[in-house]
Formats: sequence, C-alpha cells, structure tokens
Amino acid sequence: MIKKNIRISHPADILIKQVETKGKYDLENGSLNHFSYESASIEISAIALQLQEDSAFNLVQFEFIEGEKEFLPEIFRFEISRDGLVWEPIIQEYKYSSLNKNFCKWNFSLVQTNFFKLVIKPTRRTQKGDYKVSFKNFKLKISGIEKIIASSENDRYWVKENLVDGRKDYGWSSKEKKQSSEEFVLFDLGSINKIEEFRLLTKNESETNFPENFVVYYSEDDLSWFQLLDEPHFLSEPATWYSWKFLPINMRFMKIVCLCENLNSQGLYVSQFVEVEIYASTDEISFSGKINSLDPPPYSSIIRSGLVRLAGNGESREGVVVQGNDRRLMDATIEFKGIVELASDGEDREGVVVQGNDRRLKIATENNYGLAKLAKNRECRTGIVVQSDDDRLRTATTEYSGIVELAEDGETRPGTVVQGNDSRLKKATTKDYGLTVMAELGSDLPGRVITADDPRIKKATTTKEGILRFAHNGESEGLCAVQGSDKRLKEATTESFGIVKLAHSGEGNEGKVIQGNDKRLKEATETEPGIVSFAKHDSNVANKAVQANDPRLYDSREAKPHTHDYAPKVHDYNSHTGLIRLKGEVQSQFKHIVVPPQNHGVIYGKNEATSGAGIVGVGEDEGVLGYSNDYGVVGYSGSSKEDSAGICGFAKKGFGGEFTSQSSYALCANGKGVKKKDISGSGKAVLALGNSEFHGMIKIEDDNASHCIAACFTLLQNEIISEGDIIVIGEKDGKIAKSKTAYSTRVIGVAVSSMSIQLGRDKTKSEDVLVALYGMVKINVDASDGAIHFGDLLVSGLTSGHAVKADTNKLKPGMIVAKALGECKKDRLLIPAILTIQ
Repeated sequence: MIKKNIRISHPADILIKQVETKGKYDLENGSLNHFSYESASIEISAIALQLQEDSAFNLVQFEFIEGEKEFLPEIFRFEISRDGLVWEPIIQEYKYSSLNKNFCKWNFSLVQTNFFKLVIKPTRRTQKGDYKVSFKNFKLKISGIEKIIASSENDRYWVKENLVDGRKDYGWSSKEKKQSSEEFVLFDLGSINKIEEFRLLTKNESETNFPENFVVYYSEDDLSWFQLLDEPHFLSEPATWYSWKFLPINMRFMKIVCLCENLNSQGLYVSQFVEVEIYASTDEISFSGKINSLDPPPYSSIIRSGLVRLAGNGESREGVVVQGNDRRLMDATIEFKGIVELASDGEDREGVVVQGNDRRLKIATENNYGLAKLAKNRECRTGIVVQSDDDRLRTATTEYSGIVELAEDGETRPGTVVQGNDSRLKKATTKDYGLTVMAELGSDLPGRVITADDPRIKKATTTKEGILRFAHNGESEGLCAVQGSDKRLKEATTESFGIVKLAHSGEGNEGKVIQGNDKRLKEATETEPGIVSFAKHDSNVANKAVQANDPRLYDSREAKPHTHDYAPKVHDYNSHTGLIRLKGEVQSQFKHIVVPPQNHGVIYGKNEATSGAGIVGVGEDEGVLGYSNDYGVVGYSGSSKEDSAGICGFAKKGFGGEFTSQSSYALCANGKGVKKKDISGSGKAVLALGNSEFHGMIKIEDDNASHCIAACFTLLQNEIISEGDIIVIGEKDGKIAKSKTAYSTRVIGVAVSSMSIQLGRDKTKSEDVLVALYGMVKINVDASDGAIHFGDLLVSGLTSGHAVKADTNKLKPGMIVAKALGECKKDRLLIPAILTIQ
C-alpha cells in the first residue's frame, strides 16, 4: 500500500459499509443512526464495523437516546484491525461517566484501518431486570481544526472561521492598522498527530496582502513551543496554494505569526490569507510493519507508547501515565469529583472528603456538637464525651466517688471497691479471717477451708482413711472403695466368680449368667431344641412351636364358581373381596401442569380431604404399576412450595428410586422442559442433597463453559480482573489479586467466567471471582520473554495477570502455572492452556 498524507484540518465523516453485532441497529447511507442491545445476564457485546479501505480518522463520538441516558456504555473498549481477524485495542474505559454531557467524544492520534470494533460490558438494568446498552448517531471522523484563535479580525466578512470553510472568496484578515505590529492565528487540532505538510491559499486579487515575513511554531501541549519554519521575504501570487513539507512532527497546536512590515495600497498594515490545510500521516509501522529509524521517536498517546503510554480520561489501568487534563485532576467540589469528591457540610456518605469548614470540625461544647458533644459534669447520657474536669475522673476516696467509690475496711456495701489495705485481704489463719478462715486439722465446721496438711488429704489405704478408705480384697462393707486388684473384677468363668459367675451350657441354676455358646441359643429344629423346639407339620404336641410353613396356617383350596350381590354405590370398602378389571376407551388432550380431566383415564379417583391419596396400591412386590409405549408413570405437582415433587419415592433401607434402560441412559434430568407436554424447564437439572457415588464414567459437556474445575475467591479492593488473568493468593487475608511478579510461587489459578465443575460457594458479591484450579482454560500470555509454542511451560510474568514462557534454569517448585495449548509469537494474546500448577 502506498502511503499518502491525509488532510486533517477539515472535518470529514467516515462511511460504514457493514455492521456485525447481536444487537439491534439502524445503518443508513453509511451512518450508524441507532444501536441497542439487551441481555438477561451480564454478557459481553461487540459491534464490528467494516469501513472503506484504508479509512483514516482521529475522533469517535456518539450520543445518548432520549430517555435512555443511563444506558450509555460505562465499561467498553475501541479496537481497530486491518483484516478483521487480529484486533488492536486503542482506547479502554472502565468507569466512563457521561454526567452533564450532551454527547460522548474521544480524540486521539490519526489511525488508518479497514475495521473498527466497539466491545461493551453492559452494567445497567431495565425495569424488567435485563441488562441494556444503547446510543445513537455513532460517528468515526476526522476531527478537523477544533479551535482557532486569532489576534484580531478586520470585519465580519474576514473572520478566522473562514479558513476551514472550503470557500475561496473570503478568509481571515488581521485588523488594518496604521502601525506595524505582529498578528497571529493559532490552530488546535484536538489531538497530537504526525504533521508532514501545511498549505495556505492567497486572495484572488492583484494585491494579496499575504504576509511577506512570517514564522510558524508548533506545540504538543500549548506550553512548550518550537519553531517550525521562518519565511523572511516571501513573494506571493493571487489565488495560489503554497505548500510547506517537512519531516513528520508530533503536533497538536500550530501558530502562524505574521510580521506586518509592508503597507498596502491604502497605507495600512494588514495580513490576509483565504484557506488553511494541514496534512498528517499515520505511523510508519501501520504501512510497512517496520519502524523507520530515521523517524523521530514515537510520541506518547492513549493508543501507543512513546517514552510512556498516556492514560485515557479516567483510566486506572496499570502502567499508563495520567494526563494533565484528566477529569480526576480537576478541582474537587461537592458536586463533581476531582482527585476526591468533597462532602457537603455534615454529609457522612462513604467516599467523600470532609472539608475544613465542616460544622463537625468546630470546637465541641456542652451545647453544640463538634467532632463530638461534651457531657456536663457527671452526665451519663449516651453519645456524649466525658470532659477531663468531670467529678468522676477525680481521685476516689471512702467519702467521695471518683470513677469508683472506695469501701471502708471490712465494708460490704454494694457499689464500693475493696482497697488494697482491707483486713479481708490479709493472710488467713485458723483464728482470724483473711479472704477465708482456715479449718483446724480434721475439723468439719462449715465455712472453713481445709489446709494442705489436713490428714484427710493423705493417701488412702485399707486401714487408714484419706479422702476415702480402700476396701480389702472381696470386702463388701459400706463406705469403702473397691480397688482395681479386687478379685471380683477379674474375668468370670464357670468355676469362679468375676463380676458374675458363668453358667455351664444348658445349666439352669439361679445366679449364673448364660454364655453366648450355650446350646439353648442355637437355631431350633424339629429334632434339636434351641430357645424353643419346633413341631412337625400337622402335629399337635405341647410345648412345641408351630412353623410358618405349617399347612394349617394357609388355605390351599381352589376357588369355585360363585355369585354374590353387588355392593351399593356407597358401601364399606371392606364389605366384599375379589378382583376389579376395567376396560374402556377414553382420552383427552392433557397438557401443562394442571389437574387432569376425568376423561383422561379408565379409573379416576379424587380424594376430597386435605391429605391422603387419590389412588393407593399395595403389593408384596409392586405397589402401583404403569405401562405405556411412551411414559409408563407420570406425576404432576401443582404446588408452589419448593419441597413439592411430581414423583416421590421413599424406602426404609433400599433405594428411594431405581431406573434402568435397556438401550439408553437410565435417568434423564431434563432442565429444558418437555415440548410435547407444553411444559417449560427452569434450566436446572440435578440437585443432590447429601453424599453421591458414581461407579462408571462421568462426561461433562458444555459449549458455553471452560473445561475446568473452579472455585470462588474474594478479590482485593480496587483490583480489576479479566478472564484469563493469572491469580495469586494474598499473604495475609487470603484475598486474591492479579499476578504482578515474575515466576511467582503464590499462583493458585486463572480467572474464568464459566466452568464445568464448581467447588464451594457461589458468586454472591461483586468482589467474588471465579478461579480455575484444574483443567483447560484460556490464559493471557505475553511473548516478551520469547515466542510461546504448543507444549511450552508457562509461569507468571512481569506484565500484570499475564504468563510468559518459562526458563527451565529459573524454575523452582510452585512456579509452573500451565502448559500452552496454543501459540503466541509476539505481543499479547489469550490462548488455550492446561493448568499444571505445581
């Protein structure tokens, strides 16, 4: 592509050929008149624009839709691309505020591209609860000269605005003067651009009044000015364009200073020119992909770094420099934030700064608040501060209270404090009280304390008491303790006592304990007794137990033909026996979760009571059986209670429900609903309350989720996390942050927006972040430490939240984060990787 200069002095709109987005839009004659996007969840929205080939612009702007100002984007990014595949971010806004603005506008250095994209994260909800973003009159433009300042103007026909109106009959003229003086015109381009040429048009008259002596200056900030060129004796012709070309210069402001030294035909000093054109170029790297070493070093901007990279207005991203016109540096007021936002007098809202004239900072008195309100002498009301001369702070005595009131010696009145010289605090004896009075040896008088040498505290024996007396071996006297060696505590046998004496097998003597191997405890038969002795079938013998399979316990007669009277319509349910067989043809178009109609089945049972069942089936093997070519058994529940269910199964020991299929899955938990029954689903499939076991393979498939296991962690304050960022754990409070250290050993995972399996709690707060611990994820990488290829080991890098290719000579345990499943040969990318945190 041949590089050519672009005129940026005159405003020009860029035509849009095609729009690609999920939202609604109105594209007419190359202009995007309207855009709106709504989503039930926070979902990233993008609007990609295809432009005319090699379109150049340095301004983006759009307006809010009437009544929808709150839905203007707050978190968004501008990107450009040559091929629509690889995108370069140029401006990013994290908390953009459109307060007190009629439209939103961004000036930047001239760029040339074929595609433009706006990536938006919706943050505002509608009354229906959906997230929405909208705007109108979206424009990509060449800004043109945004402001012109002239030292003077001659009349209403020759004014400074004529210099960029495209007309050749009128331009700018300095005021006609009788004395020679300097005149100037200053142009503001709105942003810093690489200027290579400017042109001036002379008046179409024989006397052009074009300045013969003039100097051109340029500046990036309107503070430091540099001379661009000097024309000391310039001769001009009528209606002629003159051009001055030079090496590319970083310029925003240009000033033409005219030295009016020659008189015109009327004997007056005046300078005039009709039109101004200024031409700029995009960066050389945009055309060739190579940096020309002869060019001046790239200037700093919000798009690309020079010595530094400039931050966008309000941008708080790491590694960018705040500009002097940033809204955060303006003077703070009670209405608008500067570096801080000032609080109104008495305001206690979080995040605002108290001003020096706030009424809460004045001197506090007993009648008026300052930081606090002072209490009167001995006042005990809540919310007031005790003064240093309060009576309660003076030294306490037995007569006057201070913070406390001291007690007299031996005084027991409530509300008084015992003094250190109180007689009750002296050492106690057997005759005089201290805190207590000591007991004589062996004394059992109440209210006295036993001393350590009391004989009752000595070791007990079988002959002398201590706290107690030990019993002799086998002794059964009262008030003596059995010792561990007592013979009664040994193991019992059939020959000697222990705690008990064991009986021989079959022995029936009183006072003996039957053993577990006693023959009377074995299983009973018809020939050998156990606890009982079984009788033979049909036998009639005393002291024998009839067996359960004895023929006398059931009737094996075959049923004979018989007739009986039919029961009345209302009758006792137990008034007849037999079988019920019904056959008929009924059907209904029964859909949705409602009470089924009576004509939906051959049997219809309705229980009018508030509890119980409509139909009960009791059987030894099966209770209720249903068979069908579609659904064998169907259950509906119309209750609004969360613990209700369509079908419920309970078991004392076995399974509450068992399902088997001969050719497919035994159980399908369908959260999407059943279309043929017109029943919609909630999107939720299985809730398992309790422990679960799986014997076999588990497959998890979700096209919208990362194939990983993740958990929720709490983010450090003021941290901003993006998907793919490497996450480290804090050293003290366990909160997380983006990695900022190369080869960090505190990495726990990678930030993700979705997962296959989640461990622990759900995301409930805005500072909660989902962190992948195992599995395959997308990870941010930086190729500054070397190109990354498939299978390379990755560690945390110096770029915040990004991974780099690992140097195996530097690796230590705990440093490896992941193994690359993609490539990044330069710059930064989001590539797939498998987590291998070690």
